[in-house]
Amino acid sequence: MSLANNLALARQLAKSFALIGHDALRPGWALPLSDEQVAQPRFLQQLFRQYGLGEYRKLAKIAHVQLLDIQSISSNCNNRVMALEYEAAAQGVGMPATMFLKMPVTSLNTRVFLNVINSWVLECQFYRTVAPRLPVRTPIAYAMANRGSRFLMLMENLYEDPSVVLHTNPEMIRGASLETARRCLQTLARIHAEFHGISSEEQQRLLPAALQPFTSPVMRAISPVMGRVALANCLKMPGLELSAKHLGWYQKAIDNWNTLVDWWTEGPLTLVHGDSHLGNHFLHGDDAGMLDWQAVQWGKGIRDVQYFLTDSLPADVLADNEQELVRYYLDALAANGVQLDFSETWYQYRGFSFQTWMTIIVSMGFGAMTDDMNEVMPILHRRCIASIERLELGKWLEEVIEQ
Repeated sequence: MSLANNLALARQLAKSFALIGHDALRPGWALPLSDEQVAQPRFLQQLFRQYGLGEYRKLAKIAHVQLLDIQSISSNCNNRVMALEYEAAAQGVGMPATMFLKMPVTSLNTRVFLNVINSWVLECQFYRTVAPRLPVRTPIAYAMANRGSRFLMLMENLYEDPSVVLHTNPEMIRGASLETARRCLQTLARIHAEFHGISSEEQQRLLPAALQPFTSPVMRAISPVMGRVALANCLKMPGLELSAKHLGWYQKAIDNWNTLVDWWTEGPLTLVHGDSHLGNHFLHGDDAGMLDWQAVQWGKGIRDVQYFLTDSLPADVLADNEQELVRYYLDALAANGVQLDFSETWYQYRGFSFQTWMTIIVSMGFGAMTDDMNEVMPILHRRCIASIERLELGKWLEEVIEQ
């Protein structure tokens, strides 16, 4: 871990704290941190005029807003549903009866962490440039603003659609059925096929390199530092036990971080959701859609598959069906026009098991999750340990690093 890497993280942390402090000192300039402040007709009307997307800049005049008591679980955001009433004589576009509000939580740790890694800026960028091209359903974005350390998104309320099934924390703990897993793999294949092999110029236009979670210059520099610090914090947590062998694998991967990032990002690349666990899929009819695009990036599609299967299926179920499910994904990809070799894809799948594991470690180690996720994360971590054992991560690391 070099001095340059440490300094890069220190700069990012200082920048994040400065943004948060600036917002706290200028409440009239900053976006609200309270959902009650957002749920005001006058504020919402101004928000739509300034930050409405497309036709929603001309939303009809709002007469009344009510925050509904509908719980929506999130790992790092304050999610609320609002009911809106419009002036009777108003003529405007859309006029949805309810909207889904997504904004930062009040937790300082979470806000510092998410500003360091630019997740909220990245998701806003996704909805402005990529979402219109997405071949699967994602919530419609009506308005979004990111300013300073805060953001606001007003989106389609999927709870209103009786055909939509959203996944809850108990379902994540229980694990997806094989039928649901296959439907989600179909969705991932459609996304990956749509963006497979697009040019670097097109990638830059849609999601700039500076926002990429692993490959931007800043994130490439600070990720190994964050990985080490997060692991040290996790080792202090009661009940989280790691063997010397697993710690050695983790250390070896972090020590060779640049080699791994180069390997993970060899082309051709595609659009990768980046946080593709069960909770970020929703079912509607015979299809599945996706939400929460805070880790979207350019990468290998099998990364989404590895992350989804490891986090979303009980370890014993996945062990019995893993290769069949990867082949199912490749068949779905081929049906959408992209042919990939199973042996090469399986080798990549094994390698991405470390990235799935590290993501859990960093999230837990930096306290970046809401209380709702505290019950889920240790379970996902145990699934990750089973995955790296089953896929022989240590052997894979030796092969890639010695090449």
